Amino acid sequence: MKAKADRIKKLSEAFAEMLQQQQRASQQMLSSLSESVRLLQADTADKRLHLIAAQLNKLKDQIGLLTDMAERDFLANINREAEELGNSLGDGRAATVILALLESQASSLNDFCDFLLDRLIRATGAERGFILFYLPESTEADVIAARNFQTRNLSLEEYNFSRTLLREIFESGEPLLLEDASHDAAYSKEHSVIKFQLKSVLAVPLKEEGRPVGAIYLENNTEPCAFDEEDPQLVENVARFAVFYLHNSSMLPAALEQDNRVFLDATRASKEIIGQDAKIIALHSLIMRIADSPATVLIEGESGTGKELVARALHYQSERRDCPFVAINCAAIPEDLLESELFGHEKGAFTGATDRYVGRIEQGNGGTILLDEVSELAYPLQAKLLRFLQSNELSRLGGKETIRIDARVVAATSKDLKAMMEAGKFQEALYYRLNVIPVRLPRLAERKGDIPLLVAHFLNKYSAIYGKQARLENPAIELLKDHLFHGNVRELENLIHRLVALAPDETIGVGDLPEEILKRHAERVSLQRESLHEILRTPPANLSELRLRKREIKLALAEQERQLIQQVVDECAGNLTEAASRLGLHRITLHRILKRG
Repeated sequence: MKAKADRIKKLSEAFAEMLQQQQRASQQMLSSLSESVRLLQADTADKRLHLIAAQLNKLKDQIGLLTDMAERDFLANINREAEELGNSLGDGRAATVILALLESQASSLNDFCDFLLDRLIRATGAERGFILFYLPESTEADVIAARNFQTRNLSLEEYNFSRTLLREIFESGEPLLLEDASHDAAYSKEHSVIKFQLKSVLAVPLKEEGRPVGAIYLENNTEPCAFDEEDPQLVENVARFAVFYLHNSSMLPAALEQDNRVFLDATRASKEIIGQDAKIIALHSLIMRIADSPATVLIEGESGTGKELVARALHYQSERRDCPFVAINCAAIPEDLLESELFGHEKGAFTGATDRYVGRIEQGNGGTILLDEVSELAYPLQAKLLRFLQSNELSRLGGKETIRIDARVVAATSKDLKAMMEAGKFQEALYYRLNVIPVRLPRLAERKGDIPLLVAHFLNKYSAIYGKQARLENPAIELLKDHLFHGNVRELENLIHRLVALAPDETIGVGDLPEEILKRHAERVSLQRESLHEILRTPPANLSELRLRKREIKLALAEQERQLIQQVVDECAGNLTEAASRLGLHRITLHRILKRG
């Protein structure tokens, strides 16, 4: 009993320290706000108001939290919670894990989850596990921490069975314990259960206000019945505390990482491609027709148009949907590491190769491989990729074994591969091998009618994340329809995310839009600044004056055309191929216009 009382006392002291930290955070915000007020004269009015509004909202949240804690006798409730923990588990493991978490003082979500996972593996005797977070609205999930899994990529084959169980616990909201998956009537015939000889499995949802927002997943494949009857209750208690702690320390994830997310509902992949424009409708039709084709696909489109979404839709609508989807960003991996990353290596293949590494292409065996920004592949590596595409075979660096791979390859690029091929920067044979089925994604500027639909979609997504019902006023939507989104759909999504996160209330108006949108609109609608204003200010007096004005209008429009073209060329850092694509011109036409001056 004394040990139990000591644990309760320690928990109470730890939570008291947490309350003091919240108070200190409020004091720091007050000081920051005072400093902002002091500097009012050094900034513009718009920036002042936005800064003060954001800080006041944060301060309001902090004070509201402290007030709520005081009103409901927070520490007394924690005492009761700790007492319940002590009574529910005689060995005190939950209290030990929770106390260790508080003492760790983790400053980020990743650190917290890494520490939590290590403690749970130690407490339950699990051999491996992971913690993920989940967005029910989009059914996207992302592994935050993993132990003894090869990667954190939830779409890979080693996660096949866990994805099945995760869908079940997210639907039921209840923990799931399997004493021996290999002899369980419901799961024993699963391919991954047989391949990985899965035995003991424990999966527990992380819930906020009764709503699943993530999961803790543990495995022991050495022996059946590795988890005892008290382990589900242990993990549930710790999971409840983890969500409570992350919520109060503002570390719950607002969104998922683009690189690691996976759809737990296969139908969501195509639903994320939003639009009613004829080009988008045709795109959906094309995806359905070619989803099960083994042919390689080349997706071309500017950055932010949704190339990876299309690749995921192709995968999840195909018969390969339950196999891995491996996305490889060729531009994000250093050139000297790319060959090893793609094809893998054997131990001792080069300095630092201390273990065998299974490459990303091999990880995608049976599924779909996305080669994003394939234009960034070094020329010698293009030849090796071509050999793989022709033979479906590869060898790891330093290895003698030939490995046969069954995978559907989808390539994506924001550059003009054909122009690169003609310039000798991309292998001709590889270009034609990739470009079996070409898919071109339209710029957002080509389908402005879809902007209201996209705005509504992103408002729903981020309103759910931030617990709001945000809406955009019609005048603000009209301004967005007129804006040139050079970053395409990604830029629009990031803008809506920012607007929802910073909105002081649920209504977002014109005044909440960023300065660059308001400034561009003001410049465009101000006829007093237009050269055409003087030309058209009064009716022509006679036919001769009408002809003169026609020539002046032609010159004025030509000057505006020149300025627009020069602006786009500058934004593309002189890359005429990219500039021509943005302008909707052939690059030869653009050369001719620039030469003409």
